Amino acid sequence: MFVRLALREDEDAVIEMATANARETMPGEPIDADVMHERFQEYLDTSFPTAFVVQDNGRLVGLLVADTGSYDHRTGFFVLQKVLYVSPDKRGTRAAVLLANELISYATRMGAVEIVGGNDNDFQSERTARFMERFGFRRVGFMMSKRLDGQHGPESQ
Repeated sequence: MFVRLALREDEDAVIEMATANARETMPGEPIDADVMHERFQEYLDTSFPTAFVVQDNGRLVGLLVADTGSYDHRTGFFVLQKVLYVSPDKRGTRAAVLLANELISYATRMGAVEIVGGNDNDFQSERTARFMERFGFRRVGFMMSKRLDGQHGPESQ
């Protein structure tokens, strides 16, 4: 089991993992495969966002998507952890640890001031927070969301 940058030939597997992640963590949220393919092409063309995968015996079993952002109040930039996904059959292995370590290594190599990330949905939030704390992350504030598209009942009220 090892982590590496996603390659062009990984596109279908990456989209499959990204779709599984969205379905699991944001049930009912619309998923647009065309948008996902466009984002993957953007990664191939510009390296932003950046995608890392975990490969195990020739199969991709984990996905990390990271991007960068700039501060409004200071110089420097941060790395944003957008997706950290491991296939259900590989949870509890070292796949998530490999991805978290790669996130930290990537941000350090890039010269980022910090990494911002965690869990922006209701899927295993406490477990995710405890996992990230093992790598030196700390809880900061609250993630807030207000739906404006009317798709999710009370959330859009």
